[in-house]
Amino acid sequence: MDIEHGNEVLEDADELMQVSRRGLLVKGGAAAAGLTMLGSPAAAFAGSSATKIKVAVVTHGDTGSFWSVFKKGVDQAAKDLKSRGVSVTQVYAHNDVAKQVAGVNAAISSGAKVIATSVPDASALKDPLTKASKKGIEIITVNSGLGAFDSLPTYEVHIGQTEDIAGQGAGKQFKKAGTKKVLVVIHEASNQALVDRATGVKKILGGSAVKTLTIPGAKDDIPGTKAKVKAAFNADKSLDGFLGLDPDVTIPCLDVVPSGAKVGTFDVGGAIKEIQAGKMLFAIDQQQYLQGYLPVVFAVLYVTNLNTVGNGAPVLTGPGIINKANGSVVPTSGRCWVRSRSSSRSATSRAASTGSGIRASPPTGPTRLRSTGSPRFRSRC
Repeated sequence: MDIEHGNEVLEDADELMQVSRRGLLVKGGAAAAGLTMLGSPAAAFAGSSATKIKVAVVTHGDTGSFWSVFKKGVDQAAKDLKSRGVSVTQVYAHNDVAKQVAGVNAAISSGAKVIATSVPDASALKDPLTKASKKGIEIITVNSGLGAFDSLPTYEVHIGQTEDIAGQGAGKQFKKAGTKKVLVVIHEASNQALVDRATGVKKILGGSAVKTLTIPGAKDDIPGTKAKVKAAFNADKSLDGFLGLDPDVTIPCLDVVPSGAKVGTFDVGGAIKEIQAGKMLFAIDQQQYLQGYLPVVFAVLYVTNLNTVGNGAPVLTGPGIINKANGSVVPTSGRCWVRSRSSSRSATSRAASTGSGIRASPPTGPTRLRSTGSPRFRSRC
């Protein structure tokens, strides 16, 4: 949620992000960046339903509170575009690298036109994604993997948040609250994005003020995870803050975090109620519904109209910050809400651009409404 939007963090996003650019790949000819190709984007959605467009979504995720919302985004996009001949397959590998690699290879074999994949471990996915690119399959990275495959000739864009900047946003929330030392739990051992988040926190608080605790498979053994977190606090009495990088880890651990410690989480899940109840300081929101919805839309625009987005930069869906100041206006009944649009532009809308150089924000991008900065929300469930 755009709210506070980490104003001071995100206004520097353009300077902090270092991303490479790729040229446009145009099958059957050449085109220079800046040209409008094959008509308007509207034409891409007005084609015959006889056109068959296979899109494969392959992630390392599970079916927990975060990825279930991502999946709703994919499902809705598939439903919205079904009449245009779009079919979408989905694989959620539950942090099983072999299963994710198999999912990418299956997408190649099935004739997918576009593969949208998360990249927790770039080395593991290098070979299958390189193979896909050599076969002319368009590559979109989602959620994790910013910059990992920019060099592939058919790589289009990354959809997600800049994890280091998001981590800095979390660090600033702790610093504002007067927190001296924070325990950060990394719940997936091979996920570089989680390490980047912790690094961002350290940039704000300092390395000595952040203790990282890596618990592989933390969500699969919540009792064990709680025991390890409790032991960490018992061993280091200077710890007065706790940051979980997934609400399915953070919320259960509220029971074992010492009274008075400040707690924050990445991603939302059930965190809003905890924030409203005063049990949690903040949540970092990356709008995973958009991370699921947008790749399917971008895939169709590319296949039918050769439209590209980003122009070398990522399409950012976050981070936004939910805290006590704005948590009361966020709906807690559904988990698929998104922000409505406004005319103001944020770091996210600045980062999203088309190949023609015309700035374009995602259809439900970050917004700041009225002088109070209060967001407007609507359900997509």
